[in-house]
Amino acid sequence: MSDLSIGSAENGLDESVSIAVVTAVADRREVPVTELPPLYEWIDPDSLDALFEPTRRHGSRSGSLEFDYDGHDIVVEVENGLEITIDGTAAPEPISASRYGFSDDSSSSV
Repeated sequence: MSDLSIGSAENGLDESVSIAVVTAVADRREVPVTELPPLYEWIDPDSLDALFEPTRRHGSRSGSLEFDYDGHDIVVEVENGLEITIDGTAAPEPISASRYGFSDDSSSSV
């Protein structure tokens, strides 16, 4: 599996996991996000976001989740950063880790 560590808050990005997934699929297909079907037809976006939100004490969470979205196999992994893969290939754009409780030193891009 390819690695995609999420960039720091300094890169100006701060989006939810659900938005990151849809954006990554749109980028992969080279279409606007508005041309994709709603994510909620496959998975509850609020639950997806809540799964990886920091704990009440601002600690990070870790784990992974696999699901299908509009014909794509999506894997979201959180360990020392957020990784999104689409059909076995890392998503092309880094996303802010600050929202998920990771420090800025976890940043790098593909």
